[in-house]
Amino acid sequence: MKTTKITLAVLVSFLVNAVSFAGELTVTGNAKATYAIRGGDSTTAVSSGGKGIGIANEFTLGASGETDNGISWKYAQDIDGATVQDDASLTLTLPTLGTVGIFVSEGGISSKYGWSPAVYATGSDYGWTTNNASTVAHDSGLATASFTYGDDIGGFNNFQYHTPAGILPFGISAKVAYAPNTGGDANASSDAAGTVPNAEDGSSAVQYQVNATPLDGLSVTASYFEKENTQSIYKYGYEAGGASAKYAVGPVTIGYGKFYVQPAIPAATRTILTQDYENTSYGIAFNVNESLSLSYTNEKSEANKKTVDVLTRADTKSTVETTIDAIQAAYTMGGMTISVASKDISDMDYTAGLNAKETVLAISMAF
Repeated sequence: MKTTKITLAVLVSFLVNAVSFAGELTVTGNAKATYAIRGGDSTTAVSSGGKGIGIANEFTLGASGETDNGISWKYAQDIDGATVQDDASLTLTLPTLGTVGIFVSEGGISSKYGWSPAVYATGSDYGWTTNNASTVAHDSGLATASFTYGDDIGGFNNFQYHTPAGILPFGISAKVAYAPNTGGDANASSDAAGTVPNAEDGSSAVQYQVNATPLDGLSVTASYFEKENTQSIYKYGYEAGGASAKYAVGPVTIGYGKFYVQPAIPAATRTILTQDYENTSYGIAFNVNESLSLSYTNEKSEANKKTVDVLTRADTKSTVETTIDAIQAAYTMGGMTISVASKDISDMDYTAGLNAKETVLAISMAF
């Protein structure tokens, strides 16, 4: 609540006596065609495989302007391949005070991929990542779930404040975000009412991010996310956080990240539950020349599970580790990029013996 009051106070101060000049309208985005080959290499059958061709596009309608007292504003509205409006934002910036914004299903500030030098996309952030027909949430400590780095404030409608750039040493900056409702509010238009959250999601959420560039070529980022006011049926509330670092020198970029996730754990212990997740990630990229880049990334996520004997209530702890190895190449010619991305997934969905492979050929046109 304190975070909300501070954010709203700054927002109101920006709007006082502000007269906005006409803004500029822009359209940016990309169109991407892919050919994906999927298959299993496991002791357990995978439910998705074969070969597929697809074309997708996402573009952003943007507008910007400036008020007569020096406040700049920006608006953005994404349109995806299904011609659905989502991921909207409206921000106001005053150089000496920073930026405040309102974000609808947008504005994620997790540092989970701050380590990644992938030239196509981080292995867990594209294509095939789960064997389930629909993504299985990890939030409530279920025994099985899809690969996760934890939730991000961008999955909820939220207010944010960003400190102004260049006022702290070593390039230090910070962001704070507050979601007053953790219910499903995606694609919400003005005057929209929030929906009732799931029990494990609490009633609100807050996230913090800190960034720094202490050395030339080195960027460091850390974030922490918490769901507030979780219902009393849960012994532990939901938390996620970690830090990432990336260093570029000449044609080489290396990165390393560490993340932890604590699901909401029910007070009445399940027979099998996942107590927490621990992720370790690293990668390296090499620019062969101005057009060709190569990268390798490795992501490991440990699910620390507990099995409870229904008669004696004795518990046995175990760990299952999902690993995603990705090798990628990208060749850029002006606004066109041709990419090849190949990845191996071991123990998918934190299930021992469930392994999969995927290779994607992509052509992307930026506009």
